[in-house]
Amino acid sequence: MPTTTPGDSTPTETTATPPSIEGEPAMTTTTTVTALHTGRETTPEEPSAAENARSAGIEQRETGHVDPAGTGSARASTADDSGRAHRLVWLDPRGLAVHPRNIRDDLGDLSGLADSIAAQGVLEALTVIPHVAADGTPGHQIVAGHRRAAAAILAGRTTVPCVLRPDLALDGTAVDGDRAAQAGHVGAMLAENLHRQGLSAVEEARGVQVMLDLGVPLTKVAKSTGLGRKRVAKAAGVARLDADTAAAVADAGLTLDQAAAVAVYADDPDTTAALIAAAGEGPGQFAHALTRAKQAKQEAEQAAALLAELTVAGRTVLDEDTGRSCTRLTDLQHDGQPLTTDDHAGCPGSAVYVNTSGWQGPPVVEVCTDPAGNGHRDRWTATALPAGTAAEEPSEDEREAASAERRATIENNKAMAAANETRREWIKGLLQRKTAPKAALRFAVETMAAEPRALSRWLSGQPNRAQDSAAVDLGIDAPGQWWATRDKPALTLTSGEQVPDARLAVALLAHVAGAIESGLHRQSWRNPGAGDARWLRFLVSCGYTLADIEQQIVDAADHPTADAAPDAT
Repeated sequence: MPTTTPGDSTPTETTATPPSIEGEPAMTTTTTVTALHTGRETTPEEPSAAENARSAGIEQRETGHVDPAGTGSARASTADDSGRAHRLVWLDPRGLAVHPRNIRDDLGDLSGLADSIAAQGVLEALTVIPHVAADGTPGHQIVAGHRRAAAAILAGRTTVPCVLRPDLALDGTAVDGDRAAQAGHVGAMLAENLHRQGLSAVEEARGVQVMLDLGVPLTKVAKSTGLGRKRVAKAAGVARLDADTAAAVADAGLTLDQAAAVAVYADDPDTTAALIAAAGEGPGQFAHALTRAKQAKQEAEQAAALLAELTVAGRTVLDEDTGRSCTRLTDLQHDGQPLTTDDHAGCPGSAVYVNTSGWQGPPVVEVCTDPAGNGHRDRWTATALPAGTAAEEPSEDEREAASAERRATIENNKAMAAANETRREWIKGLLQRKTAPKAALRFAVETMAAEPRALSRWLSGQPNRAQDSAAVDLGIDAPGQWWATRDKPALTLTSGEQVPDARLAVALLAHVAGAIESGLHRQSWRNPGAGDARWLRFLVSCGYTLADIEQQIVDAADHPTADAAPDAT
């Protein structure tokens, strides 16, 4: 029986195609993984029979450890397989024949499972039957456990626990090839996989946290479980969710990545509830909700920092609604001169508020709570502001309506900003494909004909912050100005990049995307254009999920109205 010695511990690259008994089909996977060696000899006596029997769900009284001691092989002879009782045997996975009717088309990526087996061994026994190869060699065939066998080979294991099922063996004398027994094998495969319920993200996180709490270093947890450091770190974050949120995450069936994203906002019940609800609507909606949550968190942190600074400085700080009802300092003058912050510092009406709908984060807005009473005039008309304006004050209903309209506008602006970020990140991935989506070339050519001005602005290389931002977000190079590129090789459609013909449509689509995206901003929902809607529909055809505010643009383009929404920012 082959053994692994300390001198053989250097990892070797091998494809995940384990050998099988001659004449039988081999197991294959879609990836190439690194075979792991434990640096010690592997013997058939690693775990006890009782431990493996329990993990396989077999009662001890039905378990017999067939030890091939004295033969130097981990294969039980067919003479020992004549009984009908289930038994636990230790077999070399390299000598196990693959079942010709294995229901798995692809074993998938075995690297994580191989890492786990290298550290822990095979914890759940395979199911095998007595088998004779085409050349007459006696051995065993896998009924259930093809992935475990393949991963064990990659992990350098020379023996694995197997439940021997002579009762499932084929009758070689049967005229029909014992079709009934073969059907029983497939039924066993289905039963093992269909009725096996994987761990939820919360259960996985709880298990990881228990190991960490017991003093196991994160690196060792990752190695022993085969989860990887990043996954273990995410699981540790999920484990910190409170009981109610964890239960909601588990009930909603969130993936570990989604649960880890929710855990970032564990101190904000409204946000976590919104994220969990969005996950139930699909990955696309979850991505939009996550961007909204991230932007809101950033804005809240910036606003809190500003408010703290203003309070420490002794300023009069107003809430946003009250502040907006006051006159901005930029609209006032005093003694014929525009008011500055320094000039206004001693005014009894001096106050500030934080505008949470600012373009570049929440800015501080200087206002005066009583401009007329403090002798200020309107900067633009130079007229005195009337002291008695109570009669002109709007009614409570009018103020509430204006406030609701302003809040809706601010909310839509934020939703559009979040949608722009999420959409561009998705488009960035689209433009990294080797080939363009099926309808990309047609869409690009039609856009060049229908939206020539947008393409002209993009290709002109004129300085434009929106264009530069779109180029960065999409991960593409915007055309430069002639004086910046005159000493460089001329830019082509692919910027000189040598790409196969299949990617030319992608390169063309990238320029079209840059042209359109540089014209989309946080207020694009207010005056939706037919071109914007056509772009969004195209992205949907490529697999993108629209945010609600983007759907509003599409709907508005289909049913245009004469009145544009007011700008409250």
